[in-house]
Amino acid sequence: MKLKRFKEKNNKRTSIILFTITCILLVSGVILYRTFAIFEVKTNQNVIKGTVQDPGNIYFAFYKDSEIQKDMPSIGEGYVLDEEASYCGVTGSNDNDITVSLTENYTILVHGVTTSRTKCNLYFVKGNFIQGKGIPIVEKDDGLYEVKHEDYTGEEAGWKNTEYRFAGSNPNNYITFNEELWRIIGLVNVKTSDETIEQRLKIIKNTPLEENKSWDDNNSNDWTKSSTMEYLNGEYYNKLKDNTKSMIDENITWNIGSNGIYESTVVSEYYVRERGTETYNSQPSEWKKEEENNFHSIGLIYPSDYGWATSGGSERQECLSKSIFNWSSTSCASSDWLIDDNIWTMTSYKDANSVFLLSSFGHIYSTIPNDPANVFPVLYLKSNVKILNDGQEGNKEKPFHLISIS
Repeated sequence: MKLKRFKEKNNKRTSIILFTITCILLVSGVILYRTFAIFEVKTNQNVIKGTVQDPGNIYFAFYKDSEIQKDMPSIGEGYVLDEEASYCGVTGSNDNDITVSLTENYTILVHGVTTSRTKCNLYFVKGNFIQGKGIPIVEKDDGLYEVKHEDYTGEEAGWKNTEYRFAGSNPNNYITFNEELWRIIGLVNVKTSDETIEQRLKIIKNTPLEENKSWDDNNSNDWTKSSTMEYLNGEYYNKLKDNTKSMIDENITWNIGSNGIYESTVVSEYYVRERGTETYNSQPSEWKKEEENNFHSIGLIYPSDYGWATSGGSERQECLSKSIFNWSSTSCASSDWLIDDNIWTMTSYKDANSVFLLSSFGHIYSTIPNDPANVFPVLYLKSNVKILNDGQEGNKEKPFHLISIS
């Protein structure tokens, strides 16, 4: 019998070949992952093409109140996009060069996409559109608050029961206006010259226009004749840029009702009395454009503007239930972004020739009109002035941009 020669298997070579094949597969997998954005997307989740800056497919995952959804919320549900939480990327991680936003008609806008097969994780939360910009509503800390008012009767019938106000020590409510930093007070109730009740964006300059200026040089608390009113709507208005002037809504009636015993007045009471008809010495309770007066709708804050702007520290409702006169050196004041060094309001005292002032300690009190304090211009924007969805965050470094829509 002829014997066959025995050959030992080359295990080492086989291991090398297997290792090489494994490495090739791993590298190919990584390349595929990065190229085609392999994400864990549930089969029942809608995958749709979005509006992007550059051609290519983009896919969305929708979350409502942190729970994944088949569809994005619809108009009327009261949800907006949480831009801070939402993000886009090819590998599932955040790409800081990509910005995403949502328009009032619920169109998703994505900017900065350069790679196909990009996925965006979109988080929707309770919120409201403020002049075209969807902003989440918060219940504590800094942000946009929903303010509910009780129903009005008689002359006050028609006021909307809900406003939206920025509150907290430093909310993201900065805007660029007149090539300067201003801040949004909120979307608030106004009366137009034709007596209809509407809502407008109310804004305030970030820094004082005049420091240590009297409310009225003649020591009168009639806003319609005061030296500060004349200055704001005359010399100051004339210095504004033309495109800035075109954004100011001059079709507004400012309510300038007076307040009485301020030591016990809470925010909601200020709000009602500012819109009332009681005044000192039968002075006007409204200020609006007429042939004989100087009017461009530039005024000052109301005491209630300051009151609604607090986040209240640990408990906002506790501050709203406390007289603003007693806010001095409390968390109610320190949690309010409107606090500054002695700010004039445009509200007068009903029982004496004096005007309300916001002190540097954070409480509202009355003083004579020719005392010195700071002047911060306040005005309303036209309804066609919108906040751009261009990735700006509304903070001091990246303030919101405004545009007029014809």
